[in-house]
Amino acid sequence: MNRKSILTAGLILMTLVLSMSSVYANSAQTRWSGTDSTGAIVLDEDSPIIVEKELLTFDINEFPQSYYRDMNDFVAYSAKVTAEYTFYNPSDYTITATLAFPFGGTADYADLYDHELNKRLLNVDTEKYDVTIDGQAIEKQIRHTLMYYGGQFELEEDLLKLHDGFMKDDFYSPELSVYKYTYSPRNVDLDKHPAASAAVKLTGDNPQTKLYMENQSGGRTLEDGILLETWVERNDQFSVYIIGKPLKDELEWTFYHNGACEEEISGTMLLVGYEEMTFKDLALSYYQEDSGILDYDWYNAIVTSLKANEWSNGVIHTFDFNLDVSNTLMRWYQYEITLEPQQRVVNAVTAPMYPAINSDYEPPIFKYTYLLSPAKTWKEFGNLDIVINTPYYLIESNQDFLYNNPGYEVHLTGLSEGELVFTLCSDSNPVAPVYSKSYLPFIMVAGTFLSVVALVFFVFSIAKRKRSLKRDVE
Repeated sequence: MNRKSILTAGLILMTLVLSMSSVYANSAQTRWSGTDSTGAIVLDEDSPIIVEKELLTFDINEFPQSYYRDMNDFVAYSAKVTAEYTFYNPSDYTITATLAFPFGGTADYADLYDHELNKRLLNVDTEKYDVTIDGQAIEKQIRHTLMYYGGQFELEEDLLKLHDGFMKDDFYSPELSVYKYTYSPRNVDLDKHPAASAAVKLTGDNPQTKLYMENQSGGRTLEDGILLETWVERNDQFSVYIIGKPLKDELEWTFYHNGACEEEISGTMLLVGYEEMTFKDLALSYYQEDSGILDYDWYNAIVTSLKANEWSNGVIHTFDFNLDVSNTLMRWYQYEITLEPQQRVVNAVTAPMYPAINSDYEPPIFKYTYLLSPAKTWKEFGNLDIVINTPYYLIESNQDFLYNNPGYEVHLTGLSEGELVFTLCSDSNPVAPVYSKSYLPFIMVAGTFLSVVALVFFVFSIAKRKRSLKRDVE
């Protein structure tokens, strides 16, 4: 390919990339994430209870809306899954076991907010379903554990997050002391320095102290410590929390021209508030008693998040940490069953089913995921029958379902490898997107790179041509 061809190809590709960018710049969201569901897990170690068989029934007579504005519309959503277990106690003694049934967090499209009450609406979809033993409803408890957005369920890891009460930790405890300092930047010329930042340097290792700063904008590791940064806003206030043992020295702030923190500018940091509290007070700052979340589940989620986001010198990175964990919680049903010697009972658990939505297809497709692997924790597991009651078309699945009007079914001897995943659609042959927007960033990067190469080649060719012309003139 000659130089002219390379240049032409680069310019054409750059034009296409720019045109695609403009086409999708204001595109609406076309994909929404749902939630995974899994089966009942026994929390008691070495339980002799066995699962003789399980009937897993999906009742999907409607697809969810891509967005719910009205709580009544959301509560009326009826798609559900029922796991019906036949438990047997082979021992010669009575067994009372605690079971947990995780069924995911809140789907993207089910994130409801009451603007009049100024709060998120949580767990409004859980009370309409029961946990039963031989057809009789029993008491269930809604439990919550931390799960970051987009996170995958990990049996061993997530089970460790369930605690009966406030979790015990080597550092955090409900009565641990917390010192809250509220600051306000003053005397900073923001007209001259619109991107001004303030930073505090922390040195030394303080194993008995943790530090959490609101509105953290950056941070870096230094040879003798770390630099913790925040943007300077006009008339703004922010708080720094010292958790545990107080620092020996007061925080000393330095102001900079921008976030690079290289050019110092004038400014003062005024201490406008001071408060002492317990760590429990801090952890429950955003907790609402009527949320349907146990206070110790909220507290435990905060501790789990703090430990996951601890940086250097005891500093908590605030980029992925928030005192309001309401949108990062996975939900569980927790309940007890009692079996007499050689007794057999049928335990049924029903939970809402939220698929992932992909409206890039025409019509949209809905992907459902149910985790089968946790059932392997039972001492024995027999047969598994899966039934999908639905008027829709099953267009994809990792199991060999047979059509059985009005739905699909499959019989498994024991558990299969992997999880259950299937996709439904209102049409038997949905049209796949000709061009998937999910690849747009990669195409833009590749196109931009080739365009830059072509441009550099063009400039180099022009410079070389000029030198040749100069030599010819001379």
